[in-house]
Amino acid sequence: MTTTFHGDHPWSRLTSAVRSSRVPVLAAVAYYGKGAGRLLPLPSGSRLVVDASEHAVSCGQTSPKDLLAAYRKGVRIYSVQNLHAKVFVVGRRLFVGSTNVSMRSKSGLVEAVLETTDPGAVEAARAFVRACCLEELRAKALTGLQKLYRDPVVPGGRRAPKGRRKVSFAQTSPLRLAQLHLEDWPEEIQETHETGLAEAERRKKVPGSEVESYRLVGNRIPALWDDVVQVTDEGKGAPFVHPPGKVIHLRRHRTGRRPCTFVYLELPAAYRRVRADALARRLGRGAKKLLSKDGLVRNAEFAAALRGALHRD
Repeated sequence: MTTTFHGDHPWSRLTSAVRSSRVPVLAAVAYYGKGAGRLLPLPSGSRLVVDASEHAVSCGQTSPKDLLAAYRKGVRIYSVQNLHAKVFVVGRRLFVGSTNVSMRSKSGLVEAVLETTDPGAVEAARAFVRACCLEELRAKALTGLQKLYRDPVVPGGRRAPKGRRKVSFAQTSPLRLAQLHLEDWPEEIQETHETGLAEAERRKKVPGSEVESYRLVGNRIPALWDDVVQVTDEGKGAPFVHPPGKVIHLRRHRTGRRPCTFVYLELPAAYRRVRADALARRLGRGAKKLLSKDGLVRNAEFAAALRGALHRD
């Protein structure tokens, strides 16, 4: 295990490490400016998390054109509003410091980076970046963001133009747990479910993704675009936990003695479930009890750890 402090031209070291990497890189860095691809030449399959909110783009801090160039080279792009981290996982090495990916960072600012091969730190950073991979930006979104981009006119950028409607392409959504069990639905509600399913298929954002649904009785209904983790008891030992699914449609069934709502989720293609007991052991003390709860996850630390564990490849 080695740990090295780079206070003299850290970008030289970081760029060299990324360029020579034979495996995909995981990076979470607040801003990705003009010419960023030359500083951070990410290999295909890498994941890049940035702040691509309207404010960051309209201030010139993040360049959608450069993000689109990385996307076309096979890099998966994600955005988290208010991101301020600078974390780069390159194989078995971790770089953490003050460096945004910009020419100003390279040539105009005094920056510093810590490089380490400590396995625990590398794995924790890997989980952190994966937990941030929630709102993926594809070509259509990146192209649309280019209309908002303005070159920065002063160090640090400028305020977004007044009067423009705020559009957030990436903001961590509330996370909910749904405790479910298998059941046969009455015939009178099947038609409602099928109609809602067809609409949910039309609302999918990611080609090839899957739609799942569940029936909810009561008033604790999630909002559109919330993230829901299904915990399904199939009556065969420990329940199974699904990766977070995005709520893309809600369909209310109002007839009968027990009105209900169908919740439709968009999940990654060919996703994998994990057993709740194995997941609880991985998450540590207190996780088993937290996993058994229903509704909004209010423990932010647990929510981040759960997202990270379920987003592992």
